[in-house]
Amino acid sequence: MLDRPNLSREHPTGRRARRPPPGLLLAKWPPDDNDLPGAPPAPAGGGFSDDGNFKRGRFSPVSILIGVLLALGAAGAIWLGVKADSQKMTADAIAKEKKNIFVLPQKDQLPLWRKWAASNEEPPLQQEALMQLAWAGDPEGARLAQQALALPDHRVKGLAAQVLAYYGSPKADGAKPALLEALKAADESDRPQIVWALVELKEPAAFKDAMDQYRKGFLSKVERLGGGNAFDPEKLAGLVSLDELAKLAGDESASVRQLVATVLSRNAEPRWTSALIQLVKDKDVEVAREAANGLGRIGDETARAPLLEALTNADKDSRQRFLEALRDGIGGEGLVLALDSVKQEPEETTWFQTKQIMEMLRDLADPRSADALVKWLEKKKPSLHWQGEAGTRLAEVGDIRGAKYIGERMLADPLKLYKLEKFWEADEGGHLSRTDLPRVVGSRMLADLAVIHTEKAAELKASAEDPVILWLKDRPQPHANGLRFLATVRSDKILKSMRDWAFPTDPLPKEGQQPPFPAAFETAQSALRYIGRMKDEPSFPRLLEQFKRKKDPKMDITQDGLQGAGLAMMGMALRAVAYGAAQGLAEWGDPRAVEPLTKLIEDELWHEEARQAACEALAWCADDKAMIEVAKKAKDFASKKEPRKQLIGACYASSLALRPVPGAAGELVSLLVADVDPGVRMAIARAIGIGGFEGAVEGQLFEKLKDVEVRNAAALALILGGSSDVAARTVAMYADFDKGALDDLKDHYFRAFGYWSEEDFKRGNLYRYVANAEAITRVKVADAPQEWARQRLQAQFDNLKFDNGPHSETRVVLRYRLYQAAKSGDGAQKKGAIDTLKFMKEKGALMALRHEPGETGALAKRAFHELMNPKATVAEDLSALAPAKAGGSDL
Repeated sequence: MLDRPNLSREHPTGRRARRPPPGLLLAKWPPDDNDLPGAPPAPAGGGFSDDGNFKRGRFSPVSILIGVLLALGAAGAIWLGVKADSQKMTADAIAKEKKNIFVLPQKDQLPLWRKWAASNEEPPLQQEALMQLAWAGDPEGARLAQQALALPDHRVKGLAAQVLAYYGSPKADGAKPALLEALKAADESDRPQIVWALVELKEPAAFKDAMDQYRKGFLSKVERLGGGNAFDPEKLAGLVSLDELAKLAGDESASVRQLVATVLSRNAEPRWTSALIQLVKDKDVEVAREAANGLGRIGDETARAPLLEALTNADKDSRQRFLEALRDGIGGEGLVLALDSVKQEPEETTWFQTKQIMEMLRDLADPRSADALVKWLEKKKPSLHWQGEAGTRLAEVGDIRGAKYIGERMLADPLKLYKLEKFWEADEGGHLSRTDLPRVVGSRMLADLAVIHTEKAAELKASAEDPVILWLKDRPQPHANGLRFLATVRSDKILKSMRDWAFPTDPLPKEGQQPPFPAAFETAQSALRYIGRMKDEPSFPRLLEQFKRKKDPKMDITQDGLQGAGLAMMGMALRAVAYGAAQGLAEWGDPRAVEPLTKLIEDELWHEEARQAACEALAWCADDKAMIEVAKKAKDFASKKEPRKQLIGACYASSLALRPVPGAAGELVSLLVADVDPGVRMAIARAIGIGGFEGAVEGQLFEKLKDVEVRNAAALALILGGSSDVAARTVAMYADFDKGALDDLKDHYFRAFGYWSEEDFKRGNLYRYVANAEAITRVKVADAPQEWARQRLQAQFDNLKFDNGPHSETRVVLRYRLYQAAKSGDGAQKKGAIDTLKFMKEKGALMALRHEPGETGALAKRAFHELMNPKATVAEDLSALAPAKAGGSDL
């Protein structure tokens, strides 16, 4: 902290300073001593010279005149300062100005943000402007941020440094001299940000200051623009050679030793083995666990021995931290290596330590762990339980070698494999001798492998077809996971049984029949779907026959019709076979089904869920010409006054959401009117948004935001189908609306994502949803960031564990496809895939992608750093919105 300026002996307290504007008081706390104005220094030599000198006991006329002018100047300065304070914008005015800019198209926003970024009259607006220019990638933002470094406000300078760090090298390289100059006048509030910006720009002259800030613990707390930790030890270490850094391995500061351990581990070479062995034995466990990564990476016996010794001898808490360090530093390969540290006795310790690592491998899902796992399996020959778990870990990363190990596990009877007296042999479903959870999960993984590797059906059948068939036939009812696997590999061996399950000879329940619901019709619903996936030609007419099983055309088996009419069991059985048949036709995708599906949809007395399944099937069966007719039907039915007709319109709209029709949005937007049922409006809005739209429709949707009755439907369509700019502008407009309107929009947004199909991936819809959610977080409504879109979309990605219907994406399948797109797609696909993997918090995939050459590796490194250092936010409780899982459960 700088010394105070000297004060006159005659006036020890100095001249009373004018109180600075409220904004300046908040610049930093405590303020620097040199920020407190003092009196002018005493004249040199004790007075003036003879023509205007100060004489002891009297003043010359010149000095009196100068004094009067100084007094008048001070008074004027005070008056101007008070006037300037009175002209400062209020918080409400600032929020309104931001809103007025946010609602504009980005091309119109940029000149206004540039204006505020260049002005220091309103620091909050200047800071906001600099951030928005950076996020927009505007080249002017770097220049304006560089200019802002010369301002006295430390808040603005700190933010400007964050902006320059965001632009990075080479875009902000020109700001290095300005940053170095600003560093000289920095205080505790902006020095860490300035130093980190210099680190980001690879300025070697900053190393000494950077290490000083690091030792004090300030540098590691610097936030990146928008939130989340900015600190990356590798970038700091990049300012000097590794040889120089390695000399600090014995530094008295634990934080410095940790830095050395981290960087040497990331650049693991045998020449660093001795330094890392020294560090893995460090008394500070944080240092030791970082060094463990390097020893694991080096991998030779000299390096492995001390690593495994440290793991074996660690207590429970320290072991967990070591494993986390191996996971975050090396990835899945480090965790597989740690399996060699598992204690072999007592037996329950062996179980718990192995389970701990297997669960960490599951949560990480690192594709690079596959080779190491296969080597471990072949070398260690673990028990059948752990063989099955390792096979499942392989399948979770899309590795087809997992099928062999899962197939062998499918043959094991849990009553023989597990013993009840071994209490530790349990999982989330209870003791494993009394549950079949490993085989249920294993069959789900086999099905996902079959979807991923359609060209390797023969290999999958050789590995697991017979074991899965034996398992299905040994159960009271065949599990849907097994049916999905066998249908996907087109198993001829199961075809006869699949037909029997899909078309049971059991009669329909009678009117008035009481529960339980007949198991044959529960099974039939799933089997009908998967016989369709098998495309068994003799079964096609039998699928269509299911829509004719309601012999009395006047029988009402809608949800309302089943209440209290004695038709519950019969109606639900009819619903099951029609629903299953519709899903089977959806899997098949044959145009011959269009007419029968249309008849079912428009029969107002059939169950709503069966008709909804038919609408979804229509999207997969109809050709482009037929879908144009679907668009017309959606408009015609939705425009009618009767609720049941509007329901049909909404149903057809859901077909358009799955398979958009070019130009349909122009027809559908006219249905977003007050006299259409709100639920129907939302279905139409979803169809418009998922299908996308042109500029004319965009204008109509923005116009509809003025109508309180249809506002949220129009907003949903804009957020789903518009560009990132459009989505952000839409949410910004809610600053003028009632808070309840925004809350309602949030819920509709969450519910808009029922499940994602393979077409959502192929058309790039997922990339658009992620980009729009991220853009919305940068908008402020009532000066509050809008984090809800990100949180709600992430919650829906978390619902992808199970298959959710025909052509749906499970998390395993989607993760694999995104991983491949990030490696081999074009530039836009690589960015979209990596951004989506980050959004899904797929740590393992991003870790693997970091080592890819070129653009993929660079994008993945940044994404991984941001994922590991997230912005701190308060999570919303979305439990009330979460639907029951349509695809069922493993339990």
